[in-house]
Amino acid sequence: MLAMCAASIVCVAADKKKVQQKAIPMGFDNMSFAVFYHNGTNIFELKGKPLFEGRGIFDLKLNPSNTAVATLQKDKKGRTSVVLNDINPSHPESRRSFPIYKDKDNQPMAIAYSADAKRLAIAYANQKINIFTPTIKVIGATYTSALVPTKMVFSDNNYFLGAAAGRSLEIWNLDKGTVRKTLTMESNIRDFCFSNQSSNLMVLTADAKLFIYDTKTFDLLYTIEDLGEAIACVPNNNGKYAAVINNDKLISVVNIFDPSERHMITDEVGGITTCRMVYHESKGKHYIIYNNFNSIVYEEVEGLKPYYNQMMTTQLNERMNQWMKQMPGESMADYQLRVNDSTRVQQAQAIERELATQMATGMLESSEISVGNYNPNTRSLALKISNMPDILIGVPMDEVATFGDGSKLQFRNAKYALNPDDKFELVYVEVFNPENGKTYVFDNLQRKSMSQLTMDTDFVPLEIIQKSNMEETALMNIKEDIFNLAKQENLLSDKTHISVQTGVVNAVNADGQRIINYNVDFTYEVEEEFSARDDFKPGRYHVEESNAAMIMLKIMTKAFENDFAKYMVAGKQVKIKVKGSADASPIHRALAYDGRYGEYDGEPVYMNNELTNLSLTKKDGIASNEQLAFARALGVQNYIEHEISGFSEMKRDYEYHIEVSKEEGSKFRRISVQYTFVDAF
Repeated sequence: MLAMCAASIVCVAADKKKVQQKAIPMGFDNMSFAVFYHNGTNIFELKGKPLFEGRGIFDLKLNPSNTAVATLQKDKKGRTSVVLNDINPSHPESRRSFPIYKDKDNQPMAIAYSADAKRLAIAYANQKINIFTPTIKVIGATYTSALVPTKMVFSDNNYFLGAAAGRSLEIWNLDKGTVRKTLTMESNIRDFCFSNQSSNLMVLTADAKLFIYDTKTFDLLYTIEDLGEAIACVPNNNGKYAAVINNDKLISVVNIFDPSERHMITDEVGGITTCRMVYHESKGKHYIIYNNFNSIVYEEVEGLKPYYNQMMTTQLNERMNQWMKQMPGESMADYQLRVNDSTRVQQAQAIERELATQMATGMLESSEISVGNYNPNTRSLALKISNMPDILIGVPMDEVATFGDGSKLQFRNAKYALNPDDKFELVYVEVFNPENGKTYVFDNLQRKSMSQLTMDTDFVPLEIIQKSNMEETALMNIKEDIFNLAKQENLLSDKTHISVQTGVVNAVNADGQRIINYNVDFTYEVEEEFSARDDFKPGRYHVEESNAAMIMLKIMTKAFENDFAKYMVAGKQVKIKVKGSADASPIHRALAYDGRYGEYDGEPVYMNNELTNLSLTKKDGIASNEQLAFARALGVQNYIEHEISGFSEMKRDYEYHIEVSKEEGSKFRRISVQYTFVDAF
C-alpha cells in the first residue's frame, strides 16, 4: 500500500493473490482469468507447467477462444517465425506446435488475434499484412502497409486493425481493406488499444501521454499526461478507465474522463511488463492481472465508478424502443398522436432524468454543502456541492444572511442528469431554508439533455420505427397462420409459445457513417409438461426431431420468402446469432454424431456470453451437454443454408451461443435465432 497519496489519487489497499512461478514471466496473454506466459524460451500455463519449448520468444498472443497460443520467435541466426501452439483442452494428448510462417527473407514482425477468434493478423518486414483464418489456416486477405508494423491490435467490433511502428499508426478498415486513418504522434508509440466497446482508441506515447480518440471520427477527445515511462496500456471492461504501466513497479488506473482520479497499484518485486483488466461479472468487481519477476499477480481494483452514460444509453434505448411500439388495440391515428418527433424528445428527456435520478440516489445526502458568492445584479446565490457542479438560486439581497454557512439547508425533490464527462449534476431541486422558512427553486430542466445532444446520430427516424412496427405485425400474422395449421395437424399443442419480434438499432460503420441495423428475432418456449411431446427428446439434436423448432423455422422461411425478402440483398452483411440449449441430464456414454452438420475442431462459441471453443466429430461423438446444445445450433445453421435461398449471396456471419441449464427437464432443450441485417435501410 502507498504510504502517501495526493488528494486526487486513490490508494489501492485490496488484497493481492500472487501465483508464484519458477520461471520469470516475461510476457503473458489472457482470456478472462486464464493466463499463459513465456520466459523467452518456453510457454507456461498459470500453474507453472511448461507446455511448449520455444526459442527466443519475444511476443505471445492467446487465441480468444482458448485453442492456441501464437508466438513470435527468433532463432540463433536472428530469423523470426510465427508458431501456433495448440492448447485445445479437449485433446491434451495431441497438443502440438507448428510454424505458420518462416522465411529468412521475409520476417514476421507482429501478430494479433481478432476478438472473435476468427482472424489472425501477421505483419512482415516487407510491409505486407496477411489475415489468416486460424481454424483452417488459410489467408483471407493481404494488405500492403506504409509501415513495417511492430504492433497490431484488432478492435472488438472487427471494424479495424491498428498497425503501428515508430510514431505512426495506421487504422485499417477491415471490410474495405483500406486505411481509414493514419495518426502521426509527436513521440514514439509505446502501446495502443481499442476500448472494449470499440468506441475509443487509446494511444500511449514515450512522452508519458495517453491520447483518447473517438473511433467514429478519429478526432482527439482527451489527453492524459504524467504517466511515467509509459510502458503499456489496456482498457477496463467498459472503456471508462485505462490501466497504464508507469514503470516496472507501478501501474495507474486512470479515469479517462477525469484524469485526476487515479488508482495506483504498486509492486515491490518489480519486473512488470504486461497488465490486463478483467471484470468479474457475478462479483461485480474489477481486477488487474500483471506479471513481476517471480509471479503472476491478481489484484482487485477498488473504487472504480460505473460508466453511467453507458448504462443510461442501454436502459434508455430499451425503454424508448418499447414506448415507440404500437400498442395492442391502438389505432394508427392514436399512435401517431402519441408518438411523434416532439413527444419522442419529451419522453426521452423524462426517462433520462428518471434513470439519472435513480443512479444518483444519496449523492446530495453525502455531499458537503457551502454557500458561495452572491451576485447582486442577478440576485443569485451560488451553493457549492462537493461532488457535483454548483447551482444558482434566486435570493433577495436581504435574505442572503439567513443562509449562514449552508449546513442547515434542506434539499427536496431533487432531479439529476448526466453530463458528457459521465458526472452527475442537479437539474432541479427545492432548497428549504429553515432560518426563514422559505423555499428556493433551482430549475434547469430545459438544459440540453444527453439524448438531445445525440439525437441527430442516435435516434432512428420515426418512419423506420413505424415500418418496423407494421412488419412485426405482418410477422405475427404469418406466425399465427402457420401455428394454427400445426395445431390442426396435431403437430403442436397450445402449450408451445413462439415469439417473433423486430427492432431497429442505430449503429456506425467502419467509415464513421451512421447506419441503421434491423433485428428480426425468432424464439419459442414450451411449457414443461408438454415439452417432451413438442420439443427435443433427451439426447436428440436433429432439428427435424423437434416439432416446435421446425414450426418456428417454417415461420422464418415464410417470412423471408415474402415481407422480409427485401432485406436479403446480395453483398450485404447479415449477422446470424443462433442459440442452442440443453438441460443438465447426464450423458453417461458418448452419443453418436452422424456428421450431418460437418465436423468441428475448436470452433469459437459463446457460453454464458464468454468466448470459448467446442469440438464435434463423428469419431468422438457427443460427450457433453455443451456439445449437444452446439449440435442443435448447427442444425439451425444447416436449415438456413439449405432451405432459405435468399441468404446465399449475402455476407453471412454466424455466431453460436450455447446455453446449458443447471436443471434437468425438456423445457431447457430449445433453439432461437436472431438476424441482424447490417445497414438495412
